[in-house]
Amino acid sequence: MKSKVLGSMMLVAGSTIGAGMLVMPINSASVGFGVTFIELLVFYFLMLIPALAIAEATQFAPQGTSIAGIMQRTFGLTGYFANNILLYVFAYSLACAYISGITNVLAQILSVPEGFRRIFTLLCIIPLGLIVVISTRVADLINRVMFYIMCLAFIVLVGISLTNINLSYLTAGPVSATAVYRSIPIFFLAYGFHILIPSLSDYLDRNVRDLKISLIGGLTIPFVIFTIWNLVVHGQASQEQLIEFAQSNNVNIAGLITHGTPNTTLAVAITLFTLTALLTSFIGLSTALITTLKESFKKEQDKQPQGLIGADQDIKVETKLNRLALFVLTFALPAVMLTFTPAAFVFFLGFASIISTLQAMIMPMVALIKIRLTNPDLYKEKNVYRFFLPSSLLGLVSVAFLIMALMADLHF
Repeated sequence: MKSKVLGSMMLVAGSTIGAGMLVMPINSASVGFGVTFIELLVFYFLMLIPALAIAEATQFAPQGTSIAGIMQRTFGLTGYFANNILLYVFAYSLACAYISGITNVLAQILSVPEGFRRIFTLLCIIPLGLIVVISTRVADLINRVMFYIMCLAFIVLVGISLTNINLSYLTAGPVSATAVYRSIPIFFLAYGFHILIPSLSDYLDRNVRDLKISLIGGLTIPFVIFTIWNLVVHGQASQEQLIEFAQSNNVNIAGLITHGTPNTTLAVAITLFTLTALLTSFIGLSTALITTLKESFKKEQDKQPQGLIGADQDIKVETKLNRLALFVLTFALPAVMLTFTPAAFVFFLGFASIISTLQAMIMPMVALIKIRLTNPDLYKEKNVYRFFLPSSLLGLVSVAFLIMALMADLHF
């Protein structure tokens, strides 16, 4: 397998797997492992739909074009600004959350005094930012190292837990139909990585075949890991015990797995998993944000086509920004927010599902529908990729995704 394809798969997987995975089995305790597995499988396939739709749409825009750029080429400036506003609100808020989480874990490991935590956070932004600003290749390599460590920590987590699995616990079903309904947002939110796809398309030189392999393979890894993790935790305690644990707001997953017996190895594994999961998610998000910033400050190229282009045309968007400017534009705002207005990014994160779903899933699918309807000539060229789902189904999926995003953020 090509090195870039493997790296792209890990970027997808790393962006998808977050520290929140640790409590997924607790949040789904009321539906049991069987329904949990079915929902994980269903949403695995559902989340591939917007991913492959974006892969199709990226063929018809120059290298360096973000989702907002695709919206501009299909819906004009209104589509461009609407998508960009949503992306920046979401990306900067989530960047703050990742940086805060990473620095909190590091501060605990290094025993940084509480009074120095804010300064420590600001100092950490420099090396974190350099990881993604230098080049996508550097971000890829560091992400691979973090991903391997994350997988090793996960193997330790599972290894410690396997001997305690009681197969009878895995046969528990949902406590009610309402429980199944309320669990939908948990799994809908589990597979979010779509903001990264245009950056991966650039990294893979707009090779759609390689991009498809990266997306499908990259999303399969989290599906397998999520399934194993849920099996392990659901097999540790009865459904009643898991529900009681969830209602207690206890976040000490180590205590649940070891049934209250202290285990240093497990504690280290959970810390490493949490830190590397946050780092890989941060790298994926920041890479996508940098791609968008480059396009927002692109050079004026009068001879370059401003609309859609043929899939075989080799055109690239050039940016005015150097690496220092990219670093400042990407990380200055999170630094300010974390220092002076942390409540702002917490507020916007409350609407993260709606914002990210509109920006990175629904809008690209709607743009693709318009591309198909208004530009049939683009599909007459050789080797053009066309996702097999018809436009009518893409429209229905868009509506379904919006409903699920509203369920997640408004707690329907």
